[in-house]
Amino acid sequence: MTGLPFPSVPDTKRAEILEGFVRTHRARFEAALAEVLPMPEGLPPALPRAAAAALGVKGNPGSRWRPLLTLAAARACGGDDSSALPVALAVELTHTASLILDDLPSMDDSSLRRSRAATHLEVGTGGAILLALSLLGRSAELLGSIPRSGGALAAEWGGAFGIAGMCGGQAVDLTGAFAAGGSPRRLHRKKTTGLSEFALKGAAIAVGAPQATESGLARFGRDLGWAYQLADDADDWAEDGQFGKGPAGRAPRRQSRRLLIRSLGTLRSTPGLDQEGRTLLEALAERTAGVDPERPEAEPDHQRWGMTA
Repeated sequence: MTGLPFPSVPDTKRAEILEGFVRTHRARFEAALAEVLPMPEGLPPALPRAAAAALGVKGNPGSRWRPLLTLAAARACGGDDSSALPVALAVELTHTASLILDDLPSMDDSSLRRSRAATHLEVGTGGAILLALSLLGRSAELLGSIPRSGGALAAEWGGAFGIAGMCGGQAVDLTGAFAAGGSPRRLHRKKTTGLSEFALKGAAIAVGAPQATESGLARFGRDLGWAYQLADDADDWAEDGQFGKGPAGRAPRRQSRRLLIRSLGTLRSTPGLDQEGRTLLEALAERTAGVDPERPEAEPDHQRWGMTA
């Protein structure tokens, strides 16, 4: 690829690998997600409906880029990706819980999510909080049930979501302290990068990959998560009219591109990955970030998944 210090697989082959993987594994993942959250008898009927809507199992599913990366990473490590399916499910459940909490009046106070009413408008603030907690509880169950690595995965997941991860990043976001830079800015990034890092690292742990592979995939996921967030924010700001396509508008996109290139460099130097799996992860990363690493002037294409994230 132009501008990257290493050779790449031809675009046609990359596209073939990517589309074949997404077509097969996306359908499999959606089927598993639809069955993953048991709803006991006696619940208010609105809660199961709200859960299905929030998870997107009956429409508006989002891109699912995090769980797809989990399954792709397991495959790239030479493992059976079915071993990482509980990790992929936990990643999406955790992501959905974070969206429900983000939308609350005490947080971002959003009324819409993926073109639907936010969960708290359907079941009330209390119902939304309890539903988010149930998704997190189910995530812990899924991870803890994985033979041999369940304890390690649950510990990593707790760190990713907890006060040193996503929750801490949200706390900094609420106060605006990240604008001062330094440690608040670094923690703020964990709001996004905590889960993307776990999505990749968790796959390596689930299939028993070596420590060096696990560490490389974690760094890849962290940089990719922030590249995605910068490009996504740039799109949102442009839609809101906060900036256009001038130099100020291009700055986050340039930074997103740099982070994507850095993440790809990390990926290609990570040991223990087979070549086709590495190529698949590269292609997924580029589609996720919506930034073409070969064309710094190109506008981001966050609709390449055909849906919102």
